[in-house]
Amino acid sequence: MSLLVKDFYNFLETIAPLQIAEPQDNSGLQIGSLFNPVSGILLTIDVSKDVISYALERNLNLIISHHPLIYKPITNIIKDDIKGNLIYSFIKYDLNLISWHTPLDKVSDGVSEAFIKALNLKSSDFILKEKNEKFGLGRVVYLKKSIKLQDLAKKIGKLINSWVMVVGDLETSVDSFGFCGGSGAFLKDELKKLKINTLITSDVKYHIAMDAYEEGFNFIIIDHGISESFVLPFLKNKIQDFLKNYNIPIEIS
Repeated sequence: MSLLVKDFYNFLETIAPLQIAEPQDNSGLQIGSLFNPVSGILLTIDVSKDVISYALERNLNLIISHHPLIYKPITNIIKDDIKGNLIYSFIKYDLNLISWHTPLDKVSDGVSEAFIKALNLKSSDFILKEKNEKFGLGRVVYLKKSIKLQDLAKKIGKLINSWVMVVGDLETSVDSFGFCGGSGAFLKDELKKLKINTLITSDVKYHIAMDAYEEGFNFIIIDHGISESFVLPFLKNKIQDFLKNYNIPIEIS
Protein backbone atom coordinates (compact mmCIF):
# COMPACT_ATOMS: atom_id res chain seq x y z
CA MET A 1 0.00 0.00 0.00
CA SER A 2 1.39 3.40 -0.99
CA LEU A 3 1.27 6.50 1.16
CA LEU A 4 -0.61 9.55 -0.08
CA VAL A 5 0.15 13.25 0.28
CA LYS A 6 -2.62 13.45 2.90
CA ASP A 7 -0.73 10.97 5.11
CA PHE A 8 2.22 13.37 5.33
CA TYR A 9 -0.09 16.35 5.75
CA ASN A 10 -1.76 14.62 8.70
CA PHE A 11 1.61 13.61 10.14
CA LEU A 12 2.85 17.20 10.05
CA GLU A 13 -0.29 18.16 11.97
CA THR A 14 0.87 15.87 14.80
CA ILE A 15 4.24 17.66 14.96
CA ALA A 16 3.03 21.24 14.60
CA PRO A 17 -0.75 21.73 14.35
CA LEU A 18 -1.90 23.98 11.56
CA GLN A 19 -4.39 25.73 13.83
CA ILE A 20 -1.55 27.64 15.56
CA ALA A 21 -0.38 29.27 12.31
CA GLU A 22 -0.29 33.05 12.25
CA PRO A 23 -3.42 34.56 10.60
CA GLN A 24 -1.45 35.81 7.58
CA ASP A 25 0.38 32.50 7.12
CA ASN A 26 -0.51 30.26 4.19
CA SER A 27 0.77 26.94 5.49
CA GLY A 28 -0.71 23.66 4.30
CA LEU A 29 -1.14 22.03 0.90
CA GLN A 30 -0.17 24.64 -1.69
CA ILE A 31 -0.12 22.69 -4.96
CA GLY A 32 -1.17 19.17 -5.91
CA SER A 33 -3.65 16.71 -4.44
CA LEU A 34 -3.98 15.14 -1.01
CA PHE A 35 -4.78 11.89 -2.80
CA ASN A 36 -1.63 11.66 -4.94
CA PRO A 37 0.67 8.71 -4.09
CA VAL A 38 4.10 9.80 -2.81
CA SER A 39 7.22 8.45 -4.56
CA GLY A 40 9.70 10.46 -2.49
CA ILE A 41 10.05 13.55 -0.33
CA LEU A 42 12.30 16.60 -0.57
CA LEU A 43 12.60 18.97 2.40
CA THR A 44 13.65 22.57 1.82
CA ILE A 45 13.40 26.03 3.34
CA ASP A 46 12.45 27.77 0.07
CA VAL A 47 11.16 26.53 -3.27
CA SER A 48 13.38 27.41 -6.24
CA LYS A 49 14.12 26.19 -9.77
CA ASP A 50 17.07 24.20 -8.41
CA VAL A 51 14.89 22.54 -5.78
CA ILE A 52 12.33 21.51 -8.40
CA SER A 53 15.05 20.22 -10.74
CA TYR A 54 16.56 18.15 -7.93
CA ALA A 55 13.16 16.71 -7.03
CA LEU A 56 12.55 15.70 -10.64
CA GLU A 57 16.00 14.12 -11.01
CA ARG A 58 15.49 12.03 -7.86
CA ASN A 59 11.79 11.22 -8.44
CA LEU A 60 10.75 13.01 -5.26
CA ASN A 61 7.22 14.12 -6.04
CA LEU A 62 6.38 15.69 -2.66
CA ILE A 63 8.25 18.85 -1.69
CA ILE A 64 7.80 20.06 1.87
CA SER A 65 9.00 23.64 2.29
CA HIS A 66 9.19 25.83 5.37
CA HIS A 67 8.36 29.07 3.57
CA PRO A 68 5.17 29.04 1.49
CA LEU A 69 5.67 29.52 -2.24
CA ILE A 70 2.21 31.07 -2.43
CA TYR A 71 2.03 33.57 0.43
CA LYS A 72 -0.26 36.30 -0.85
CA PRO A 73 -3.32 35.71 -3.07
CA ILE A 74 -2.35 35.35 -6.74
CA THR A 75 -4.50 36.50 -9.65
CA ASN A 76 -2.68 34.71 -12.46
CA ILE A 77 -0.02 32.10 -13.22
CA ILE A 78 2.31 33.43 -15.91
CA LYS A 79 5.01 31.08 -17.15
CA ASP A 80 7.38 33.99 -17.85
CA ASP A 81 7.07 35.28 -14.27
CA ILE A 82 9.50 33.88 -11.67
CA LYS A 83 6.89 32.65 -9.21
CA GLY A 84 4.45 31.77 -11.98
CA ASN A 85 7.08 29.58 -13.62
CA LEU A 86 7.64 27.69 -10.37
CA ILE A 87 3.91 27.07 -9.93
CA TYR A 88 3.65 26.09 -13.60
CA SER A 89 6.44 23.51 -13.09
CA PHE A 90 4.60 21.88 -10.18
CA ILE A 91 1.49 21.50 -12.30
CA LYS A 92 3.33 20.41 -15.46
CA TYR A 93 5.32 17.69 -13.68
CA ASP A 94 2.55 16.64 -11.28
CA LEU A 95 4.53 17.61 -8.19
CA ASN A 96 2.97 18.29 -4.81
CA LEU A 97 3.89 21.10 -2.42
CA ILE A 98 3.18 21.29 1.29
CA SER A 99 4.45 24.33 3.21
CA TRP A 100 4.68 24.32 7.00
CA HIS A 101 5.74 27.73 8.21
CA THR A 102 4.70 29.41 11.48
CA PRO A 103 3.41 26.20 13.12
CA LEU A 104 7.02 24.95 13.07
CA ASP A 105 8.13 28.30 14.49
CA LYS A 106 5.76 27.99 17.45
CA VAL A 107 6.27 24.47 18.80
CA SER A 108 8.78 23.86 21.58
CA ASP A 109 10.75 21.37 19.49
CA GLY A 110 10.64 23.37 16.26
CA VAL A 111 12.74 25.87 14.33
CA SER A 112 14.36 27.73 17.22
CA GLU A 113 14.96 24.66 19.37
CA ALA A 114 16.63 22.87 16.45
CA PHE A 115 19.22 25.66 16.24
CA ILE A 116 19.85 25.59 20.01
CA LYS A 117 20.41 21.83 19.90
CA ALA A 118 22.87 22.28 17.02
CA LEU A 119 24.86 24.55 19.37
CA ASN A 120 24.84 21.69 21.92
CA LEU A 121 22.91 23.86 24.36
CA LYS A 122 19.61 23.52 26.19
CA SER A 123 16.81 26.08 26.19
CA SER A 124 14.47 26.69 29.09
CA ASP A 125 11.33 28.22 27.60
CA PHE A 126 9.76 30.38 24.90
CA ILE A 127 10.66 34.06 24.68
CA LEU A 128 7.01 34.88 24.03
CA LYS A 129 4.27 32.42 24.97
CA GLU A 130 0.86 32.09 23.36
CA LYS A 131 -2.32 31.89 25.44
CA ASN A 132 -1.90 28.14 25.13
CA GLU A 133 1.51 27.98 26.81
CA LYS A 134 2.45 24.84 24.88
CA PHE A 135 3.23 27.18 21.98
CA GLY A 136 5.23 30.35 21.53
CA LEU A 137 8.06 32.08 19.71
CA GLY A 138 11.82 31.95 20.19
CA ARG A 139 13.79 30.15 22.90
CA VAL A 140 15.63 31.33 26.00
CA VAL A 141 19.05 29.90 26.90
CA TYR A 142 20.80 30.29 30.26
CA LEU A 143 24.49 29.44 29.98
CA LYS A 144 26.31 27.43 32.65
CA LYS A 145 29.30 29.71 32.14
CA SER A 146 29.29 33.25 30.79
CA ILE A 147 30.97 33.98 27.45
CA LYS A 148 32.08 37.13 25.68
CA LEU A 149 29.73 38.38 22.99
CA GLN A 150 32.46 38.05 20.35
CA ASP A 151 33.12 34.42 21.35
CA LEU A 152 29.43 33.58 21.15
CA ALA A 153 29.34 35.14 17.68
CA LYS A 154 32.40 33.09 16.64
CA LYS A 155 30.76 29.91 17.92
CA ILE A 156 27.68 30.64 15.84
CA GLY A 157 29.75 31.55 12.78
CA LYS A 158 31.57 28.23 13.03
CA LEU A 159 28.27 26.35 13.27
CA ILE A 160 26.62 28.01 10.28
CA ASN A 161 29.80 28.49 8.19
CA SER A 162 28.53 31.86 7.03
CA TRP A 163 28.61 35.56 7.88
CA VAL A 164 27.65 36.90 11.29
CA MET A 165 26.91 40.53 12.20
CA VAL A 166 27.18 41.78 15.77
CA VAL A 167 25.49 44.81 17.30
CA GLY A 168 26.98 45.55 20.72
CA ASP A 169 30.22 45.68 22.68
CA LEU A 170 32.24 42.60 21.68
CA GLU A 171 33.73 42.39 25.18
CA THR A 172 30.31 42.21 26.85
CA SER A 173 29.83 39.15 29.05
CA VAL A 174 26.80 37.05 28.06
CA ASP A 175 25.27 34.60 30.54
CA SER A 176 21.93 34.19 28.76
CA PHE A 177 20.43 34.90 25.36
CA GLY A 178 17.38 34.48 23.21
CA PHE A 179 17.21 32.88 19.78
CA CYS A 180 14.48 33.23 17.18
CA GLY A 181 14.76 31.66 13.74
CA GLY A 182 13.81 34.05 10.96
CA SER A 183 12.80 37.65 11.66
CA GLY A 184 12.75 37.94 15.44
CA ALA A 185 13.85 41.49 16.29
CA PHE A 186 10.34 42.21 17.61
CA LEU A 187 11.18 39.96 20.58
CA LYS A 188 13.80 42.39 21.94
CA ASP A 189 11.47 43.98 24.48
CA GLU A 190 10.22 40.58 25.65
CA LEU A 191 13.81 39.58 26.41
CA LYS A 192 14.45 42.83 28.25
CA LYS A 193 11.52 41.97 30.54
CA LEU A 194 13.43 38.77 31.37
CA LYS A 195 16.63 40.77 32.05
CA ILE A 196 18.27 39.20 28.99
CA ASN A 197 20.23 41.56 26.75
CA THR A 198 21.24 39.40 23.76
CA LEU A 199 19.19 38.07 20.84
CA ILE A 200 20.34 35.91 17.94
CA THR A 201 18.05 36.33 14.94
CA SER A 202 17.78 37.61 11.35
CA ASP A 203 16.56 40.62 9.37
CA VAL A 204 17.27 43.30 11.98
CA LYS A 205 16.55 46.74 10.53
CA TYR A 206 19.06 49.57 10.83
CA HIS A 207 17.16 51.81 13.24
CA ILE A 208 16.20 48.89 15.49
CA ALA A 209 19.88 47.91 15.64
CA MET A 210 20.96 51.48 16.41
CA ASP A 211 18.38 51.85 19.18
CA ALA A 212 19.45 48.51 20.65
CA TYR A 213 23.10 49.57 20.71
CA GLU A 214 22.23 52.75 22.60
CA GLU A 215 20.18 50.70 25.08
CA GLY A 216 23.01 48.23 25.69
CA PHE A 217 21.10 45.43 23.98
CA ASN A 218 23.06 43.04 21.74
CA PHE A 219 22.08 41.45 18.45
CA ILE A 220 23.88 38.61 16.70
CA ILE A 221 22.44 38.67 13.20
CA ILE A 222 22.61 35.74 10.77
CA ASP A 223 21.06 34.80 7.44
CA HIS A 224 17.29 34.20 7.59
CA GLY A 225 17.28 30.89 5.72
CA ILE A 226 20.28 29.52 7.59
CA SER A 227 18.72 30.39 10.94
CA GLU A 228 15.76 28.13 10.10
CA SER A 229 17.58 25.40 8.18
CA PHE A 230 18.42 23.32 11.26
CA VAL A 231 14.78 22.28 11.51
CA LEU A 232 15.11 20.24 8.29
CA PRO A 233 17.21 17.39 9.80
CA PHE A 234 14.78 17.36 12.73
CA LEU A 235 11.86 16.97 10.30
CA LYS A 236 13.72 14.35 8.31
CA ASN A 237 14.29 12.21 11.41
CA LYS A 238 10.64 12.51 12.43
CA ILE A 239 9.41 11.54 8.96
CA GLN A 240 11.91 8.67 8.70
CA ASP A 241 10.45 7.20 11.89
CA PHE A 242 7.01 7.53 10.33
CA LEU A 243 8.31 5.80 7.17
CA LYS A 244 10.07 2.88 8.86
CA ASN A 245 7.75 0.34 7.22
CA TYR A 246 7.84 2.01 3.80
CA ASN A 247 10.46 2.31 1.09
CA ILE A 248 10.00 6.02 0.41
CA PRO A 249 13.18 8.13 0.09
CA ILE A 250 13.48 11.47 1.87
CA GLU A 251 16.17 14.07 1.20
CA ILE A 252 17.11 17.62 2.17
CA SER A 253 17.87 20.39 -0.31
